[in-house]
Amino acid sequence: MKKVNLKRRRVIKKHVFVYGMLSVAILHFVVFYVYVNLDSFLIAFQDQHTGEWGLSNFKLFFNDILRGKDSEILLNLRNTMIYFIVGILNNFISFILAYYLYKKIPLHSVFRFVFVLPMILSTVALTAVYKNLISAGGPGAVLWEAVTGEVAPNFLYDARYATICIVVFVIWTGLGMNLIIYSGAMNRIPESVIESARLDGVNSFQEMWKIVMPIIAPTFGTTMLLSCIGCFGASGPILLFTGGMYGTSTISYWMYEYVIVNQQFNYAAAFGLCLSICSVPIVLLCNWLINRLPDDISY
Repeated sequence: MKKVNLKRRRVIKKHVFVYGMLSVAILHFVVFYVYVNLDSFLIAFQDQHTGEWGLSNFKLFFNDILRGKDSEILLNLRNTMIYFIVGILNNFISFILAYYLYKKIPLHSVFRFVFVLPMILSTVALTAVYKNLISAGGPGAVLWEAVTGEVAPNFLYDARYATICIVVFVIWTGLGMNLIIYSGAMNRIPESVIESARLDGVNSFQEMWKIVMPIIAPTFGTTMLLSCIGCFGASGPILLFTGGMYGTSTISYWMYEYVIVNQQFNYAAAFGLCLSICSVPIVLLCNWLINRLPDDISY
């Protein structure tokens, strides 16, 4: 009888421990996901000033879009799509760089260090260094004057160049993670496969796209899908560079300003709901395209 009671106590303690640990995760999910998203959905239909329920926030959203060139939202959307496309291109650039590093080109260790360095250093520190490189009197300005013979503009304080400069920074700092992922996938390719391709007369370009790419297609497809999922969240370090000025603001930064700085929760919630609806077909389309990639290769 005592053994039965002891065993029952152990089972009860085990269940209490397990459900106690699960309750923390469940509570976190209910409060910070279910409640937050439900509240965001509801306040999108509520006027922040009058408290009345309706579609006033959505009317403001569409009225701003109809302003055309003067639309703040369209400017933010344009910049966001630029960073989204850059993110997609970064996947292809990372794949090409990873292939040549995989082939151990001369100075491949140096190039690997240069591309992975942004993952090691603080973004704030990298931003400060990059600002100095392209500021007046910096190496970038000196190079500009040497090539064009004209006085270099203040790149980050000129609407013509500010977004381009940040895009270059995003490309450089965005290569490291994918480079590591693709390099790891390529290093798992059996050497016998590569040697067989060489015996068949395959050149480097054919090897990269017809041998290596199909083999690591599942890895490539996963990184592409992750890039597509965040299409409307794509952004650069706008706050660190320009604070949204000089035509560099994106949807992410605009949401930050409206919610954190201006405390305009209702309009931001309506805007976010519209973006969520628009992102569904984009993600489904990208997922369909990525599923067309071969995924039945084992090695």
